[in-house]
Amino acid sequence: MAFGDDVAQRGWQTGSVLPAGPLPQLAPHLTRPGQAPTPVGADDWLVVISQTCDILATRLDAEPYVEALHCRPVAGKPRKGRRDLQSTRYLDFRPNRGTHAELVLGAHAIADRYIIPRELLAAHRPDPARYLSEVAARRVLAWYALRASRPSWPDAFVDRISGAKDALEEALEPLADEIAEVRVAIAESDAELEPGQRYHVAVYFVVDEATWNTDPDGRAAILAAFGRFVGELAACEGIEVDQDLSQVISGGEFRWQAIQATDEWNFANLSHREP
Repeated sequence: MAFGDDVAQRGWQTGSVLPAGPLPQLAPHLTRPGQAPTPVGADDWLVVISQTCDILATRLDAEPYVEALHCRPVAGKPRKGRRDLQSTRYLDFRPNRGTHAELVLGAHAIADRYIIPRELLAAHRPDPARYLSEVAARRVLAWYALRASRPSWPDAFVDRISGAKDALEEALEPLADEIAEVRVAIAESDAELEPGQRYHVAVYFVVDEATWNTDPDGRAAILAAFGRFVGELAACEGIEVDQDLSQVISGGEFRWQAIQATDEWNFANLSHREP
């Protein structure tokens, strides 16, 4: 049996969680230079975040290592500034609403990321009770992708919205990752405008098609959040929201061209001054 086939039949994929069994063998790989091995608590999740195609590569020498993210429980709800991809350094997220409805995990993109030998996967099966949902796995991978791909909005634009940051975040509070995504188009995205000049912005709340078609209460909450968000953004001095273009729209109708012309809204899309 090929190495990748052995790993596959054990059930490993993106979002699998390493069980307690191999943790002693992993200790040397969970170490920073000059430091003792990082302890992994019983309630921590050591999540494999490599792409499934790499985890299941046929030959061990083709992909000798996989990446794992050490996630720790967070009390309460995901924290402001760390949820919904608001930071490229920190992430608070719900790993699986189906199996762990109230659990929130937190991690640091670099300090909690480790490289471990893939050969260990062929000797163990993943934790059967803990694994990331498809939504959570996509969000973690999107979080890492932001580090390299996020746009850098003009400093002058960031200055104009900074005073409304808390209000804008609160407006988005009712949204869940799996039912809606906020996207914006900034007409002057490459320009540092002078005082007195306005940035022109279109706002789109893109709603999961199933929610749009079958969940009137969820749709109503999204419409209310849209109205509040657009109102807060339009109240920022030097920001003009295009009311004709801005809309709540089904994901089934939001086309590829619109995706290319917009950025996902989050406070990681800032300048070099990001805290």
